[in-house]
Amino acid sequence: MAILDKGTWYPNRNLQDLVVEDSFLNSASVEAGRYHLYMSHACPFAHRVYLVVKLLGLEHLISVSSVAATRTEDGWVFDQEYPDDINHQQSLTSLYTQADATYSGRVSVPILWDKWQNTIVSNDSASMAMDLATKWLPLAKNTIELVPENLKEEIISLNTWLHANVNRKVYHVGFAADQLAYDTANDVLFSSLDELDQRLKDSRYLHGNQITLSDLFLLPTLVRFESVYEVHFKANKKPIMFYQHLYRYMLELVAETNIRDTIDIEYTKTHYYCSHKHINPTGIVPTGPHIAW
Repeated sequence: MAILDKGTWYPNRNLQDLVVEDSFLNSASVEAGRYHLYMSHACPFAHRVYLVVKLLGLEHLISVSSVAATRTEDGWVFDQEYPDDINHQQSLTSLYTQADATYSGRVSVPILWDKWQNTIVSNDSASMAMDLATKWLPLAKNTIELVPENLKEEIISLNTWLHANVNRKVYHVGFAADQLAYDTANDVLFSSLDELDQRLKDSRYLHGNQITLSDLFLLPTLVRFESVYEVHFKANKKPIMFYQHLYRYMLELVAETNIRDTIDIEYTKTHYYCSHKHINPTGIVPTGPHIAW
């Protein structure tokens, strides 16, 4: 077992890093019924992995469950609505220590649990998504080639850029400790969105007319903008719906049933507004905004 400790999204600590080199599975380990994906419907990093599972139709091979919406003093926890039916633990921390009694690093989602070995195989969302999209493709119900060999290097390169300039950067904006940090991160985030909008002006998806893993890295951030990031994180330099090509692209993706089924706006709002007491100390969850899609 190799559990990565890559910081956390929360203030005064580093954000989750992107690792694409470390593969969580070798070809001999691709086994139906062996693994369980623990995720959170609020977490965009977990979302990218869940999107691969749903789009490829891997649910018959890998079971999936979510932690509860609100983080507590114990971190990510399970409750009656979102129980741990695999290991019957009360918190994600307990799962980490079950896997490694000496572990003292960051407790994060997603994690892939090996039910045969009773341990964590990986907690790195980037390598997990890559492996599921490639090594598990022969077993998928939907044989969508998310990482075509001729685009693999471009996909990895763009994913790395997206992770640094969009996926993580919105947290740098939201958790900025002073005006300079906010302004600096905000400029990077919105210039990156400008660049993506232009990229999509003459392209259906990020790599042409075929959906790829890069689209599943970008989409989780886009679908959280209107409900959370624009208000809770003050990422409102320009509303996401004002990006003509980027917004059209998002709407087309969320119209796909297997993608829409992975999105839970109310759960996501509950998580962000109730878990980040340093930003929203009252824990009040806004009723809006109305989201057209």
